[in-house]
Amino acid sequence: MPAPSLYRLTKADIPQAVTCLKDAFKDDPLWAEVFRADPHKDKSLSAFFTIPLLYGMKFGKVYATSPQIEGVAVWVPGKYANMTSWGMLRCGALQHGMKMGKDSIRNLSILSRQLGPDRKKLMKNKPYIYLTIIGILSWEQGKGLGSKIMNNIKEECDKEGVHLYLETEKEDNLPFYKKHGLIVLQKIVFEKINQPMWEMARNPV
Repeated sequence: MPAPSLYRLTKADIPQAVTCLKDAFKDDPLWAEVFRADPHKDKSLSAFFTIPLLYGMKFGKVYATSPQIEGVAVWVPGKYANMTSWGMLRCGALQHGMKMGKDSIRNLSILSRQLGPDRKKLMKNKPYIYLTIIGILSWEQGKGLGSKIMNNIKEECDKEGVHLYLETEKEDNLPFYKKHGLIVLQKIVFEKINQPMWEMARNPV
């Protein structure tokens, strides 16, 4: 199903989409900690945000709020929620993963070891769409662009009769997601990294 009020990204848009996401998450406490010891942090962040874009283009959907790319979101069917090495190879993302520093990769593996099993447990026997990432340029936030994206995703979920699942690492984001019908399933704190994350879901209407 298309998202008619959004702009579908192409590979040519990836550099601008990466710039958007890097700005949107520049004050994010989790990613600051994950990449804290990386001597090439900016390069690693560029690679990190390129990966879900390529993966979503292959296995799901990648949209922006408009051709100006003020905001970006990636969502995939639940069966593709766990980003495997094989999946990354198929979509061309694996080479970008190899550009990140060793400490950053180690920290990201801590996250994936906890988030993957959590998704499997919390969404057991439930068809769902996984909102991999959503970000709005810092100076464009508060203008309804995030809701524009969420409304498209919710409409898709409702028409397909599937749940919506996501994680957020900022408590300040909870009111926004709750406004869109998501509830907190559980809060976790990552080992060693010592940063929280809230795992959330929404039932189809």
